[in-house]
Amino acid sequence: MSLSRRTFLFGAAAGALLPAISCVSNNAPLIEAAADRTLPLPPQLAEIGSQVKVVVPGSPDPVLIWRTKIGFGGTSLKCDYCRSELIYRHAEGHLDCLGQGCRFTLDGNVLRGPAKNPRKVFLVDLRGEKLHILG
Repeated sequence: MSLSRRTFLFGAAAGALLPAISCVSNNAPLIEAAADRTLPLPPQLAEIGSQVKVVVPGSPDPVLIWRTKIGFGGTSLKCDYCRSELIYRHAEGHLDCLGQGCRFTLDGNVLRGPAKNPRKVFLVDLRGEKLHILG
């Protein structure tokens, strides 16, 4: 059995695009924290259910920070299993991986695989008008 040139090129192109497709991004804004791991409360976090991505000194990946009715939460942005970004689902009360369908509780535990390891969580504390990212 031989492959036609067209079939070969189509297969090669699909294979080349697969890594790009599997690493999906959360469209939340990206903000940079100060060296002391603080930042002024971003206007993008004004509403309950909102989320931002924060570059934190000393953290290998940005941190996803979200706002709930009782405060703020945070976790490393990328799924350890497929390296796609996570998104906060306020209505459902969990985090979803945008790549392989992994699901996590807000305290980092795996709800649905294929991921097996819990997420690194960050304590996010609001002091005055400044967020402090601990962890």
